[in-house]
Amino acid sequence: MNFNINQLDEVEYDGSYESEEALAQYQDSVLEEFALSVQGKEHIKTDPGMGFWIAQLIYYGIGYIGVTLPQMNETHIDEIITDLFPRKISLSAPEDADDAIPELLAFWKFLGSKYKLSNADIIIDYLTEIEPEFNAIMNDSSKFGMAKSFMTMGNKAGFDMTDQDQMNEFLQIYNNNIMEGQSVIPSTKKVFVSNPQSPSSKKAKAKKKQKMKMAKASRRKNKKK
Repeated sequence: MNFNINQLDEVEYDGSYESEEALAQYQDSVLEEFALSVQGKEHIKTDPGMGFWIAQLIYYGIGYIGVTLPQMNETHIDEIITDLFPRKISLSAPEDADDAIPELLAFWKFLGSKYKLSNADIIIDYLTEIEPEFNAIMNDSSKFGMAKSFMTMGNKAGFDMTDQDQMNEFLQIYNNNIMEGQSVIPSTKKVFVSNPQSPSSKKAKAKKKQKMKMAKASRRKNKKK
């Protein structure tokens, strides 16, 4: 079955079950197409867990701006890259941002090649220009939203903020310190032993999931040969 790159255009994304399902199906399908493409196969050599940033681009595009991949222009991409990403996406380490632009560049080259999207070239030019600045943009605390600021404070204090119990513990300390007029970030970091079977961040979990999907897609294609 051929994938329709325009299939989200008529979906009204309102957080309903139906719209969430449509979005998830679209993300999975386009990532599978990308993974099987020349551009995807080349990029996966250096980033086996690719897929996280593409999924986020699609989500913030339709969920916050109301545009799909074929509808995006430079202004939309700029808002997502320089405002929504740094405000909303928490990183487990500053260097996690380094994967974003190379992944998105490879993806838009794929979209331009396979689907002949008229907006591909201008977006590729934009991404190429913003790449040297992106890590600093993503890690600029002045751009963080409240939720990301809280998560970042917890991580800096030594809490695993992907673990609900540790997040609740940090929240209690945070609130107590505010009430007592102390620093909101505990001065002594806690040390936790991570579960070796659990990824250390939501980003890592998402990348692992996409990697498994892409491997499965590759196996299906090989069986058909």
